[in-house]
Amino acid sequence: MDDQAIKHLRAIDRTLRACAIGAVLLLAVWVLRDILLLGFAAVLLACILRGAGEIVRGNSRLSSGASLAVVVTTALAVIGLLLWWRGAVIADYTVQLTTELSDQVQQLWETLNASEWGSFLAKQVRSGAESLRSGLSGYFPGVAMSVLGIGGTTIVVIATAAFLATSPQMYLTGALRLLPVDWRPRGREVAQKIAHTLQLWFVGQLIDMVIVGVLIGIGLWLLGVPLALTLALFAGLLNFVPYVGALAGAVPAILVALSQSPSMALWVALLFVGVQMLEGNVVAPLIQKRTIALPPALTILCQTVLGTLFGVFGLVIATPLIAAMLTAVRLIYIEDVLERDEP
Repeated sequence: MDDQAIKHLRAIDRTLRACAIGAVLLLAVWVLRDILLLGFAAVLLACILRGAGEIVRGNSRLSSGASLAVVVTTALAVIGLLLWWRGAVIADYTVQLTTELSDQVQQLWETLNASEWGSFLAKQVRSGAESLRSGLSGYFPGVAMSVLGIGGTTIVVIATAAFLATSPQMYLTGALRLLPVDWRPRGREVAQKIAHTLQLWFVGQLIDMVIVGVLIGIGLWLLGVPLALTLALFAGLLNFVPYVGALAGAVPAILVALSQSPSMALWVALLFVGVQMLEGNVVAPLIQKRTIALPPALTILCQTVLGTLFGVFGLVIATPLIAAMLTAVRLIYIEDVLERDEP
């Protein structure tokens, strides 16, 4: 066998080995996808806490651990203050809104039964509702278990993020020891760039949330919508999830406005449309110039895939995940492989 044939056989052998290793890695990622996603959520939260702690440390004489403790304590205090300030009001108004909507549904039901075609439509709706109720009879225990599972998962993510944020270098050094010695400096650089990307993404989202919340609050206050500040806060928080959160944040405000009058609900809907157009075409591009810019189509596709696989949690984590993946691909594949020999 000549040398050329031996080279071809070796190339085929390397290709088959690479394909086998890739298939095993893909299978492992698919089997462990839930755990890996939770791990990424913990890393994301740790990067956010660590970045905030470094800001506090840079503007004070506190140590790294004390700065992190200040950040966590402040975050918990803000959450507790919000619950104390508007929690009871939101609960009371939710009960009132539910009663008003029930009365409106009852009036609509009586109006339908007053005519022949309306009575037929009411029967069809009643039949569909009974089928849905029978189908959901065994669903609520599963929902309760899911809620308990979400609570436990949240505790695990928060605890893991706290440990990662407290001693990030220890965990990063341990992970880098899995790489060959020559790759470790570049691996550390890539990890630091990904952490910086996640921090910039969070800063951009935070600024965007504040701007949207302020604009929505001013608009709802001018329209005279009840609970304007609370609804604006809710819309701003849901804007944390790009695209999907904007729609979810509009629903409570429109329902509250509908309890006042249909015309007010229409004005509120137009307000949310206008704010989102301003946010998407003016505010977001200005923020992305200082933070990170993500391709909208790729972001929506990632949200669709992760939302289908993991529900609401997948939607929340999709955007930072695609930001981290784009950074890793740029540094590892494009710069170190494709553009390695270019000047």
